[in-house]
Amino acid sequence: MAELKELFLAGKKLKEEKKYEEAVEKLKQCLERDEKFALALHAIIQCHTELGQHDQAIEYGKKLIEIEPNDNFSYIALSRAYQRGGYIPEAEHMMAMGHQVAARAR
Repeated sequence: MAELKELFLAGKKLKEEKKYEEAVEKLKQCLERDEKFALALHAIIQCHTELGQHDQAIEYGKKLIEIEPNDNFSYIALSRAYQRGGYIPEAEHMMAMGHQVAARAR
């Protein structure tokens, strides 16, 4: 478990340094060890979005929704990926889904 945390922190640091491609590779190593590591998925989505790789960001966003269907931030992450990729109706739908999830949690 310590190794997973270290990998994640290294990937997060690379992301913060705007070394997005390197960050993605490090964060994917986290997913190799734990395919349901949501924080790594969130970071990968952000990196792909910053790189303009919107289809990849969307792909990882869909995975995130599968493993965290009750987390409104997962829907927001996917909504942002859709929006940045120019998929506005899909982005609006995911944002609405996120609001529904948040409302149910109250």
